[in-house]
Amino acid sequence: MEEESKKFISLLSDTTFKYLFKKNEYRKFFNELIKSVTDIDISDFKLYDAELNSGNNKRDYRLDILLVKDDIIIFVEMNQFPNENIMYRNRLFVYTLLSKSLNSGEDIKHKYVVQVNFNKEKHPFIGKASYVIMDELTKREIKDFKIYDIYLENYKDIIYNGDNKEKMYLSLFTASSYEELRRLAKDEKEALKVLDELERLAINDELGAVYDNEIMQKKMLNFAHDDGVEEGLKQGRKEEKISIAKNFLKDGLPIEMISKNTGLNIEELKNLLN
Repeated sequence: MEEESKKFISLLSDTTFKYLFKKNEYRKFFNELIKSVTDIDISDFKLYDAELNSGNNKRDYRLDILLVKDDIIIFVEMNQFPNENIMYRNRLFVYTLLSKSLNSGEDIKHKYVVQVNFNKEKHPFIGKASYVIMDELTKREIKDFKIYDIYLENYKDIIYNGDNKEKMYLSLFTASSYEELRRLAKDEKEALKVLDELERLAINDELGAVYDNEIMQKKMLNFAHDDGVEEGLKQGRKEEKISIAKNFLKDGLPIEMISKNTGLNIEELKNLLN
């Protein structure tokens, strides 16, 4: 099949990213990718949803990547069309995990919660950033909690030269054709295995339908977001803030810290507490 006649399947989509991540043949590629960002070796982590086969292929392909080992939880998200709403929802997910890890509102139970966001956007200064939460009043850092943001467009057009494997891996997510993918990967073994599978997936009608459905839905959500049709989204975000705040209040976090991390004001939080 000639290059131009193939359906291009991008690594950027949830569908392909999560499909490949769940295959043992490509775990080395993703292990090295995650380690380059977090310094955590995930080779013996359990993929939390590996046994959750719902019978719904659209849902199964799109399950979030949740890795667990002992007391470490890593949540991985691919944001092909990042916007404020998507990033906010990602943060809320981590705050929920954090809330469930708290003991008496002060000490973290022996949990280390990590979120890794792969974002298809360009940062003006850096390719990667990491964040922690700190109590505004006490300046006490919650050490067992971290968010990593990777700005994929900052790695565009990085060709493998023998000693830049991790950066080249990130560059693969910015490619828009199989020819470009192979130009970037050159002879790197693990990357080529992934690219071979992407080309095989191009003729997989079942996965192709799920892939197309995902792209269409995300574009529709972005269209609504960009056109200001957000009233429903705003209401949903408000309800999620309240839900997260209730968890934090139940676990005894300082009300000022909850206000800072949810955007709810002190009066609203006092009403929830009452």
